[in-house]
Amino acid sequence: MPHSSLKIPKQYWKICLKNKKYIKNINLWWCDYLTDKLIPDKSPRLIFNYSRLFCDVEKFKDNKKEVMAKYGLGVFYTHDGQNIITMPNKKYKSKVLKSYYDKHHNKLDKVVTNILNRYDKCLIIDLHSFSDELVKLVFDMNEASDICIGIDNFYTDTKLIDFTTKHFKEYGYSVNINYPYSGTIIPNKCFKKKEFRLKSIMLEINKRVYLNNSNDFYKLKECITIYYEKIQKFK
Repeated sequence: MPHSSLKIPKQYWKICLKNKKYIKNINLWWCDYLTDKLIPDKSPRLIFNYSRLFCDVEKFKDNKKEVMAKYGLGVFYTHDGQNIITMPNKKYKSKVLKSYYDKHHNKLDKVVTNILNRYDKCLIIDLHSFSDELVKLVFDMNEASDICIGIDNFYTDTKLIDFTTKHFKEYGYSVNINYPYSGTIIPNKCFKKKEFRLKSIMLEINKRVYLNNSNDFYKLKECITIYYEKIQKFK
């Protein structure tokens, strides 16, 4: 869960072009709010403890490789979808990449390595949330489905896609593949080679599904809990 935190370090404010009230509002809007509360308590997890506004650890460092960079939404968010919000310099970028971005990915590599060594297989569930308003603002897309499943051509096989799609549809949720978001996290250690023991799938949850009331939240939590239980036995 790379985007569930609202925490912003002090150094962010040195490059921020907006006041704290404005940033607080868009921080709530961009945050994958409460996604860390949707999964079973005992499930292994890796959470980035800082806001994506400060550093988005699921983006490529190189803006030439990052499709979202054209929207001002690379590792460093220079735009909020509409307005300019920051203007980071090279020194700032270098420090944040080394102290936060790289450390997070080193943790991910270590966790995956340990699991592969112990179980000879590893499944990453890349959990996010989004809003229809955000998708409309940034991508000018129409209203999206309840659940977006993000896939990788190698690390997400057809059986896993079909299993995941069927599970969420059984709970009454509409599902799209790679729309409005696409892809899923691949650890650096596996990115440039084919690690056949690893699978990865992204779950993007539309916020309307679980943030409107407590009944919706607990329905989704049950759905995800059962999904986690079933996925333990998935082959």
